[in-house]
Amino acid sequence: MICPACGSRHFAPVKIEGGLPAERCADCQGAWVELDRYRSWRKSRPEVAAPEYAGDISQVNEPVRVCATSGRLMTRIKVSNDNPLRLDYSAMAQAVWLDKGEWERLLDMGLHDQLDAIVSERWQNDLKHAASRERAEKAMRLRFGDAAYEQLAQMRSWLAAQPNQSEMIAFLNAKAD
Repeated sequence: MICPACGSRHFAPVKIEGGLPAERCADCQGAWVELDRYRSWRKSRPEVAAPEYAGDISQVNEPVRVCATSGRLMTRIKVSNDNPLRLDYSAMAQAVWLDKGEWERLLDMGLHDQLDAIVSERWQNDLKHAASRERAEKAMRLRFGDAAYEQLAQMRSWLAAQPNQSEMIAFLNAKAD
């Protein structure tokens, strides 16, 4: 196995916080987590309390890494739109590379038991759609101003609940006499 982060071949089996089995790189302290092992661990584990993490998360500037087992390119996936954390995922190996501190960040975010969901296409699409909605709202706020946007949003919500909303929209769009 070759470390996706530093290229080292020095790995040792470990159990990271909560007893999750992984392979840890002796040089950069990153961890290779196979999703099959992760799923087995998740089914059998008690709740894991998030530890206080005083260290820094490794900053990675590379846009892509090479899978430790297959040698193919991994995908950088977002965990959340509110957090800059990105994980390296190998679909071919069904594994995730966690840089030093990333597991603790997942624990802090309460997403340590969602790893297989995070790597799913649905999770990633939901993040993209949410980011798109946020950008559209920001653009409308800039265009109309915050107060007008809030009023329009309230009207839109009210209108959506009306049984004859199509007729109401037509009335609003019609020229006044």
